[in-house]
Amino acid sequence: MLTIGTLLPVTGDLSYLGPPEVAGARLAIEDINAAGGVLGQPAVLHEGDSGDTNQDIANPEVDRLLGLGADAIVGAASSGVSKLVIDKITGANVIHFSPANTSPDFTTYDDNGLYFRTAPSDLLQGRVLANLLADEGNQTVGVLYRQESYGQGLANALKENFEALGGIVEPFIAYAVDTENFDPEVDALVQAAPDAIVVIGFAESGNIVTTMHERGIGPTSDTNVWGVDGNQPNMGANVADTSILVGMRGTEPSVDLSELAGRGFTDRLDGAYEGGTQGVYSYGAETYDAITIIAIAAEVAGSDDPLAIAAEINGVTKDGEKCTDFASCKAIIDAGGDPDYDGQGGPYEFVDAGEPAAASYRISEYDGGPIPNPELDEYVFAS
Repeated sequence: MLTIGTLLPVTGDLSYLGPPEVAGARLAIEDINAAGGVLGQPAVLHEGDSGDTNQDIANPEVDRLLGLGADAIVGAASSGVSKLVIDKITGANVIHFSPANTSPDFTTYDDNGLYFRTAPSDLLQGRVLANLLADEGNQTVGVLYRQESYGQGLANALKENFEALGGIVEPFIAYAVDTENFDPEVDALVQAAPDAIVVIGFAESGNIVTTMHERGIGPTSDTNVWGVDGNQPNMGANVADTSILVGMRGTEPSVDLSELAGRGFTDRLDGAYEGGTQGVYSYGAETYDAITIIAIAAEVAGSDDPLAIAAEINGVTKDGEKCTDFASCKAIIDAGGDPDYDGQGGPYEFVDAGEPAAASYRISEYDGGPIPNPELDEYVFAS
């Protein structure tokens, strides 16, 4: 019996991602079991909360999920939280599969071949963001970033790529994850007066942008202000007056939301979570796909043993006959074929490190509402 545990942000800094991710997990199990389950038995889902790096929630949750016999644990959303538990999960010979970790650190992490992710490395997002900044004529960029695995990795990737294009990154400022007052950091940005500013953070980004607005360098000023996937989808929930965000743009690994809506998937996500997702669909498709990929790999392996499943995961995302759901992939396997799962957020084409070789990125913009206006979204593809 395939048993999946989830370690998703029901609470904490990334709790706005909890509804779409939890909904994606529930839908995946529902669709897998509607197609006959895995190896002839219903797949089992045990839900867990990841919290964030300021709370000691993830470790006891992982202990609980391992005790329930999880063959795979899906999560966390935060790269920093995953860093706290990856050794415990993979050391127990259990699959650790994140739908949202983007830190470059995981590409080379010693994970016993048991860590995977449907989210792309921020080496790609850093390149996309650097190109966008350069293309709009910015010569100098100030970067304010959260000092942990996610923030450091994306900030470094952005800096390296923007400087390779001939730009200057100054100032380049890290802040501690528990920082509450950002006056010194914003004062440094004011003094440097860069052409553009990039804020790489989580919920605290609302405080940062509010302080920037008070100093005259916020999104409504002449300075180009950009966010990223850690803050852009929910910035409006963390400022008192969302009008100060007008014009702020951001990048986010994401499948085209209009395509998801056209397939009815966003409606299904809303229906699978109590009270809906409040218009946030980030990483819902990637969570759905992570669990579906695990199930397909179990069918190919003919086993629910995590080590056997892990050995098949990369292969079911590439080089075979295309399929877009568990049922159609299972039919290919049953007929003796080789499935290539694209799913809701694909294609993925996993490389040996267990992560996508390429990804699409949503470029969103605020126009005064609490979330970015989907009518202003654009998408770029990077590999």
